[in-house]
Amino acid sequence: MDQGGLGKSGRQVLAAAALGAALLAAPPAGAQTKEELAAARVRFQEGVALSAANNCAAALAKFQEVANVRRTPQVLFNIAECEARLGRLVSALGNYRIAAVAAEGDPRANDVTANVGARIEDLEARIPRLAIRRGEGALTATILLDGSALGASEMSGDIPVDPGPHVVTARIGDREVARETVTLEERDAKTVEITIAEPPAAPPPAGELPPGASAGAPASGAAAAPPSKVPGLVVLGAGVASVAVGGVFLGLRGGTLTDLDALCGGDRSCPPSARPIADRGRLYTGVAEAAIGLGVAGVATGIVLLVTSSGGAAEPDARARAARAAGRWGAGEGVRRAEVLPRAPGADVAGLSVAGRF
Repeated sequence: MDQGGLGKSGRQVLAAAALGAALLAAPPAGAQTKEELAAARVRFQEGVALSAANNCAAALAKFQEVANVRRTPQVLFNIAECEARLGRLVSALGNYRIAAVAAEGDPRANDVTANVGARIEDLEARIPRLAIRRGEGALTATILLDGSALGASEMSGDIPVDPGPHVVTARIGDREVARETVTLEERDAKTVEITIAEPPAAPPPAGELPPGASAGAPASGAAAAPPSKVPGLVVLGAGVASVAVGGVFLGLRGGTLTDLDALCGGDRSCPPSARPIADRGRLYTGVAEAAIGLGVAGVATGIVLLVTSSGGAAEPDARARAARAAGRWGAGEGVRRAEVLPRAPGADVAGLSVAGRF
């Protein structure tokens, strides 16, 4: 073993022995039995030996057992020594400060008072600092450092951390929305800004409409349902029925013409007794014209509706022909009319005579 290593180990052993002697010399407290204090002294000596052998983890466990029985400045100082050598700088700094406060005014802890100030100053310079700030979208998120939620005071300042990797996470409710790992060495100072991107909108559950959609509107991208053929069939049927009614009245009109021909003779002049027959003929003619005109228009319209409901377009010339046919029937083209002439040979009815065409 070289001279420097022997000198350092020797100083550690001497310091531990002095602290152990102070612990053994301390008067027992009323809450502790002699057996408990004796066991604590044994644990303390074991911790000193383990620390001198550079087994700091085992030595720390022994010193913590002693602290459960009696927390003297010497025990706290040795706990801090082990933690500092294990890299637990933040905890070590805290125990050094507690030991310094406990040693004030205690003549049996002069050795702690003499050394603890330098230890605190050294650790304050070595401990890394981590600043965590809220960025865009993180205003309402819960920020955690190594699994522990941070308060407002910690978020507003620098957080002392041990050297090594640290995990910063953000949560909204039960969902983690951000995670970042940062590694710090001794004396480092770093800042982490937590930003949360706007999450994409979740698709609506099956059977529900997206926002803004109405129950009657087809979904975006879906083919629109073809038009119903029912209106076309109804209009077409009504047109056929109207044409049939017009045909019936045309037949009645033909019978009326036959009656007039029998009464009026070949010169187309009629006696006064033929007037009711002529009036009836005019009525039949008007009804037939109206029914057939409406029927033709209904048939044409029904055909157009059926064609368009099938996805096709009606031919322009077919539409024009249907319109022209409806117009002709509405105008009464091709239908014979009955007329009342101002003067006709034969019998006169109030100065008027009935002609046999209408």
